[in-house]
Amino acid sequence: MSWLLRPYTDQAFYRAIGFLLLGLPLGILEHVVVVTGLSIGLGLAITLLGVPVLVATLLLSSAMATLERDLAAEMLGAAMPRRIRRRDAPGLGWTRLWARVRDRRTWSELAFLVLLRLPLGIAGFVFVVTAFALAAGIVVQPILIAAGVTSQFGGWIVDTFAESLVFAPVSILTLLVGPRLLLGWAAIVSRITTGVLGWLDQVDLKRGVIDALARLGSADAFTLMDEIGLMFGKGPFLTPTKLEAALMALESSGGITAVHGGTRTRYSLAAPIPVR
Repeated sequence: MSWLLRPYTDQAFYRAIGFLLLGLPLGILEHVVVVTGLSIGLGLAITLLGVPVLVATLLLSSAMATLERDLAAEMLGAAMPRRIRRRDAPGLGWTRLWARVRDRRTWSELAFLVLLRLPLGIAGFVFVVTAFALAAGIVVQPILIAAGVTSQFGGWIVDTFAESLVFAPVSILTLLVGPRLLLGWAAIVSRITTGVLGWLDQVDLKRGVIDALARLGSADAFTLMDEIGLMFGKGPFLTPTKLEAALMALESSGGITAVHGGTRTRYSLAAPIPVR
């Protein structure tokens, strides 16, 4: 029983409720802004007037995606990288537009804002409102009956105090189970947000390795994992497999050297190279 009631004393539960309630207005706003901007920009692209509109839409999309990352990290405790690199260029013309189009992160952010955020926001909002309505039934229904307001469910009219008590078991069950269900849904939303928005490009990991080796001189993979974790944070976006792939890519390009000895391999910078 204490496990069911524990969320009521946990601030994370109320932050999760706030995030789920914000999901509907934010989802509508972000969907409308992105879809409208892309529609106008693509429609005017042939006249070149659409290029600044498209660039502005993509920049707004990036800002809204950053807001979503921050909200998910602060309110849901979602794992999000602290540093994100974007392919960008100055100005508002074709150069900047092409840089954004070439950036894989642009497409993941657009997919989240256009396809996922609104459905997730609607589901979360309905979930919270329904749970609160069911939980409040044990108090609200008797008050409505006392005020002379009747409720009809199909062919059944609830117009007496005794009949209103039928909702008591549902309300009590919702009060006990509802918080855990809401936290479960919030955890699902957190995972989806992290999966779509909270990933790191291999270029970011390569830069992290080079920065760490420039400070340390040489290090093994375990030390590099800790150092890069301090740069980007901990989460599914940083795993030993992904770090190993970055190290292999840097070693094959001649950016770092590996000295194999004993049970561990130590890495060091070979020469300054641009990371792409």
